[in-house]
Amino acid sequence: MKKIYPTAIIAVLCLLLISFVAKSQVPTQVTTGVCSGVVANFNTNDNGFNSPSVYGSIFDSSLYYHAGRGYWTDYLPPYRTGAPGAPRVMNLISPPYTNPNPSGTFNLGFHYIVPSPSTDRFQVRVISVTETSTGTVTNVVATSGTQFFASWPPAATPYVDGVTSTVPDPTPLLNGFEGDVCIRLIDPDIINGPNTTFRIEVSYLINEPFFAVFDNVSLGPQALLLPVDFIGLVAERNNGSTTVDLKWDVTQEIDVREYQVQRSETGSDFTTVGTVNAKGKSIYTLTDFNTPSNTLFYRIKSVDIDGRTKYSGVLRISGNNSFSKEIKLYPVPATNEITVQHARINRGAKLIITSADGQILRVIMPAIGASHTPVNISSLRSGTYFVRLDDGNGDIQTAKLVKP
Repeated sequence: MKKIYPTAIIAVLCLLLISFVAKSQVPTQVTTGVCSGVVANFNTNDNGFNSPSVYGSIFDSSLYYHAGRGYWTDYLPPYRTGAPGAPRVMNLISPPYTNPNPSGTFNLGFHYIVPSPSTDRFQVRVISVTETSTGTVTNVVATSGTQFFASWPPAATPYVDGVTSTVPDPTPLLNGFEGDVCIRLIDPDIINGPNTTFRIEVSYLINEPFFAVFDNVSLGPQALLLPVDFIGLVAERNNGSTTVDLKWDVTQEIDVREYQVQRSETGSDFTTVGTVNAKGKSIYTLTDFNTPSNTLFYRIKSVDIDGRTKYSGVLRISGNNSFSKEIKLYPVPATNEITVQHARINRGAKLIITSADGQILRVIMPAIGASHTPVNISSLRSGTYFVRLDDGNGDIQTAKLVKP
């Protein structure tokens, strides 16, 4: 009979314990939070929020940004004015924010109007967005579970549209109670990092045929909205010309004052050669005149109204062609066709489009020597995809594609 020594038994027990701990998951703790400092009041724009959330169910309903009211609601004349269905789930999601709290905690505050706080509920999910060398990784790191509005002090107060407050185009279908939620989510999976930001998804579960409102988001006293996101930068120099035409695409342009076009002949020492005022557009252009004929490097510097800055990737132009060390997609958003900007293609390279869960949907063989490849996306459904460039030599670069 084979002997089992005590040390072996201890080792087996330790292995089982480690396995159990690794597979267990600590649930998110929920407490009252600290929510001073509004980061999105929606008075003049949607502040980069979207509805419905790309991470929600396909059965979830939309909230709409009501410019006249300065908040999100499911009441938006003339498109939606009749009594909404009930029960229904509506949600929206924020742009990426830095977490002003220590790792392990996240505070969220918002103002609401709902028909019945004692029966209507909400849920908050915190989604981490981490940029890696192979692409963007998203993960739900904390969830509040469903919460009754009435469970969160202070107590809600009666609201009747056009009576409690003076508003344009009042509706009898927007009445009930208004109040504020300030919630803190505590979870060890909330890990701050230099390449990690967070998006907040808020869902409403409404049980009555009356409209609801979402407004005034706060994360804490030091919450900072990330600067604009650069999507693509291209440059073109005409034959025999000393001018270079530049074009860049941006998204989530909030509180940006201007863009500075910077040029370098070495790739390290940049000087500003032109400035374009931000105008809430997604595509900007600038022509750089009287440029040297040798290889040049360009980048774009965004300057926010509070002085914060952010830089695009560096683009190299040699002769009449522009090159980028990273793949870029433009225009964004797009529904029919995108252009993938990449380094010059060698034999064996391929572009791969995958779904968010990694399923390969399409493989494209770019032309040898090309630095821009058009891709037809008209057959793709609305959603999130990834475009991956495999250069055939082990170097893989990835960019995220969101089709509206």
